[in-house]
Amino acid sequence: METNNKKILIFSGGTDGIGRNSLNFLVKEDNLKFILPVRNIEKGEKVVEELKQINSNADIKLMRMDLSSFESIKDFVKEFNEMNEPLDILVNNAGVINTEFKSTSDGYESTMGVNHLGSSLLTFLLLPKLNRSQYGGNIVFVSSKMHDRINELDFDKVLGNENKSNFNGGTYEYCKSKLYNLLFAKELQNKLNDKGSAIKVNALHPGFAVTNLFDNHGWFANKIVLPILVYFKGNKLEEMGLGLADLTLNKSNEKGKYFTLTKVTEPSKFASNPINATKLWNKTCQLLSIDFDKINL
Repeated sequence: METNNKKILIFSGGTDGIGRNSLNFLVKEDNLKFILPVRNIEKGEKVVEELKQINSNADIKLMRMDLSSFESIKDFVKEFNEMNEPLDILVNNAGVINTEFKSTSDGYESTMGVNHLGSSLLTFLLLPKLNRSQYGGNIVFVSSKMHDRINELDFDKVLGNENKSNFNGGTYEYCKSKLYNLLFAKELQNKLNDKGSAIKVNALHPGFAVTNLFDNHGWFANKIVLPILVYFKGNKLEEMGLGLADLTLNKSNEKGKYFTLTKVTEPSKFASNPINATKLWNKTCQLLSIDFDKINL
């Protein structure tokens, strides 16, 4: 299949966990060309080798990007734009959860800096390409059911002057970042609709694999993950990966919705409040120095 007949997909967080498993399904689609932004090229190369064992004809390109650095994100987008490729699908799957306070190179607590601000900046910068997609453009934010643990925005702290002294712990920061992902996705869809864009934006709770988390993180899982287990039934990693793959392809052209695996579900009451989405949107644009009205759509 010629490259110009393929959908171009940028998929972050594809070297581990749910994202990695999702790629096992997606790589079977011959009409996709994969752009995988990774921090560790060597690790990425191993993933490419494994994926090509599933489909030897898979079209995969690794590119370097660190979501904890705005400069790295901008460099990635610049390099991608210079390739003169279209862009049809963006999957914001990459994310972190920390047991102790860490900051990004831009001075934000890293969970919020990577999961929300980094993914939001990447999305903003790629909107012009996505808007020109002959397929309408498709964006997926990997959120989480854990968003329903948070009932306040509190962004003046977590997106402002947070430091070691007022760090609330990895679980809290992660839950809040997943709420922000969901609110941002909803407001982005509204803004795109207002501009007459055909881009589709959805958010997904991909499920929860209890065994996988405990096997990979040991004591970390007991300290960080155990408090949230009550929210989930364990899902097989393959089932979770298939859910993300399904929304990535979005063959039913869904937009502005929140999914649990492959089913449309309702987010929390707080996440459904459009006032909260607007407030987060405005704060995010301010911190990223983004004027949405000036984006070429």
